[in-house]
Amino acid sequence: MTNEFTLTQTGTEPTALAFADADGCARWLRALPLSNIPKHYDAIRDQLKRMTEADFTPRERARIAEVFREPVAYLHTELARRYAGKPHPATDREHDAAEQGLALWQALWNQYSACLKPLLEGDPELQGVKAKVLQRGLWVGKQLILVYGLARRVPAANVWQELHAYYRLAEILECSVSAVSDELMPNAVGVSCYSTYSHALLLNLADPCAMTVRQIELTDRWLAMWARKVFPYAQQRETEVPVIVIDLDAPAGASLVAVAPRHTSEATRFGYPAKLATSVRGRLKRLASGANPAELQLGHEVSVEASAALLSHLDSRWYAPPKKTGNETQTSLDLCVGGLGAAYFRVAGRTFNRQDPLGRLSYHGTQHLATLGALTDYDRNKDEAEKSWAWEHWQGIYDWDEANVRRIGAAQHRWHLEQLVIVRDDERVRCGYVRRVALDSHGELSVTLKLWSGSPTALGVRALTTMLSEDPPVPVVLLGTTTDEKASIITPPRTFNPGRILRSFDSGPERRFRLTRLVQRGADFERVAFEESPA
Repeated sequence: MTNEFTLTQTGTEPTALAFADADGCARWLRALPLSNIPKHYDAIRDQLKRMTEADFTPRERARIAEVFREPVAYLHTELARRYAGKPHPATDREHDAAEQGLALWQALWNQYSACLKPLLEGDPELQGVKAKVLQRGLWVGKQLILVYGLARRVPAANVWQELHAYYRLAEILECSVSAVSDELMPNAVGVSCYSTYSHALLLNLADPCAMTVRQIELTDRWLAMWARKVFPYAQQRETEVPVIVIDLDAPAGASLVAVAPRHTSEATRFGYPAKLATSVRGRLKRLASGANPAELQLGHEVSVEASAALLSHLDSRWYAPPKKTGNETQTSLDLCVGGLGAAYFRVAGRTFNRQDPLGRLSYHGTQHLATLGALTDYDRNKDEAEKSWAWEHWQGIYDWDEANVRRIGAAQHRWHLEQLVIVRDDERVRCGYVRRVALDSHGELSVTLKLWSGSPTALGVRALTTMLSEDPPVPVVLLGTTTDEKASIITPPRTFNPGRILRSFDSGPERRFRLTRLVQRGADFERVAFEESPA
């Protein structure tokens, strides 16, 4: 083996590996230009692929993989800008970027995986670094879980099988709790094979498909400090609940249950999240009492509201097993998205007319014009609206306040978190928003919807102003009062301003809504509390 490169023969065309050892790899990487990301990716991906075919000692392979970690992490960040948190179905560019991210980490993981057999066979060169090699492999596996989450995909079964195999080997070699150092994780605490493995399990258990990109990144950062609080025990503690159950033979991650199963195999591990929950809930209490996120090690750039919302979500995922109400039914639903324009069209049965057809006349004049309009009612935009905001047919579980559905066939609309959605069942039309978007390994898209209980009414409104120029009219949806919720109004983004008054101009008496409080800010809507006043 030469000092700078080796040659392998593929057919008649020779191909070169650009380095012979870790030092040569470091020099080669320093010479790569960072300005051209596609070329940078191709070069690193190509060399990692050639490494798989090259003849390195296990120790040198592990050293070279260590050198590759930082540039691969850099490329991961650049690629994530193109796919992270994007709607589904993905565009070709978004899909390709996600696939490249997965392929890059997998290529690096292959280098660590090539060391597993020598480790198990007791390779003397690896004995002093066995904990570090296994921890690095588990870390790369955790990074793959991160990429799947950022891409709103369910992790592939083979990723979990490989992660479980790494941890099982760490147990066999009795190095699962051995502390290792990691310069790429400066804020990590107590890094070991078990903490990195728990990090991957807890990150997936947090359900990244229901989180924003920012929330996923924060959770990943916080878990670098907290993951060591959950250890995968081989023995069950019958008095401690809830419990995180891990099956090392399963093609899936961990699950949180209220009571551990009675019959388990030797591959079952049990994690107890009580210490983790104490840490999360303690921070929630301190935030409520006026502490700032920085002093709680949550980050200097994170707001109190964002920290509290994410901590509450994590507490529900890590310490509150899901409860089945028993009211869920299997059904098919028609769904439509497209913002307030689509909501107005599907609720009112007509497209929104941006002209004020009633001219703010008296009530009698308004009624007269409405009658004339009814005689010549023609919605010139209806056919186009039917195409743009078509109903999509979904199948799944439907409850009064939630629906978990899968798409039947290819989706026409693009689906993303916090998106306004209109739902039609056999009896009525309802409104809600998207709370989770996930694409499984078979390419099947599933979404979770949170549904509002109030009956929707579509209105056209205009902001009341004393200025000579008036704001343009906008469509809104009024949600009626129920036993569960007070009435609220769904408006376009950036509509809310405390005390702002919206006046309706649809047929019927004028209604005035004084906006009082922002209840929820979605991706394409705001849900606002109001007080209604006489015109």
